[in-house]
Amino acid sequence: MSKLNKDSVLGTFVVIVTFCLVCSVIVSSAVVLLDPFKTAAVANDRQVNILKVSGFEVEGSVAKTFSAHIESHLIDVETGALADSAVPADQIEGYNFASLAKKPESSVAIAKDQDVAKILSHAKYMPVYFAKDEQGQVQRVILPFYGQALWSTVFGYVALDPKDGNTIKAVTFYSHGETPGLGGEIDNPRWQQLWVDKKLTDENGAYKFTIKKNAQDQNFEIDALSGATLTSVGVDNTAKYWFGNAYRPFLEKLAKGEIINE
Repeated sequence: MSKLNKDSVLGTFVVIVTFCLVCSVIVSSAVVLLDPFKTAAVANDRQVNILKVSGFEVEGSVAKTFSAHIESHLIDVETGALADSAVPADQIEGYNFASLAKKPESSVAIAKDQDVAKILSHAKYMPVYFAKDEQGQVQRVILPFYGQALWSTVFGYVALDPKDGNTIKAVTFYSHGETPGLGGEIDNPRWQQLWVDKKLTDENGAYKFTIKKNAQDQNFEIDALSGATLTSVGVDNTAKYWFGNAYRPFLEKLAKGEIINE
């Protein structure tokens, strides 16, 4: 059998194919080997952001603090009831609601006239996190929320007072693509502090929380970001959809003591 001439067309083709196959094997192997590290990094980032609004400082490791103070659950968005049995217990904390919202079998379409957050659909179940003190008492209830701002989908967590399910205790945003120095100021701790102790609804249950220019009402309103009107409107609509609509069944049950005390 004659030796393959690497300078021939056939030889060049064989060398290229061999090189591509070797590279694909290396890349595939790297993906498999690095996947556990990626998963761990995603989990750590999620836990860090939940702890930011939990009211508890990290002591030791993030994972240890999270395990000591955070209890993860699922809720049925339509009914507001806890629904931990919907998935295996070890999948609740990292429940990928954003991905599941894109799948027909695990999502609910949002009516066009209600979709002020411009997300089209949401997962049937959403995670909720109870921040507990050393005695096991729930100090804050933490809910994820997300929606379209100016340039991106903004993802965040809001912590509420479990006694009324209505008073904001903290907020953080963990993913967005808004303009640094303008819409990106949603990350500014000073602006996030404006949310603290604001109410979502009035005594009659009407949704009142608002982000607006020249906010006046100390109970329900906060100032919009300077120079970032459209980002502020997007975040305002996002909060309005989740806390004035989607999460209302859950928040009403929470206020009545049907969630924490059941």
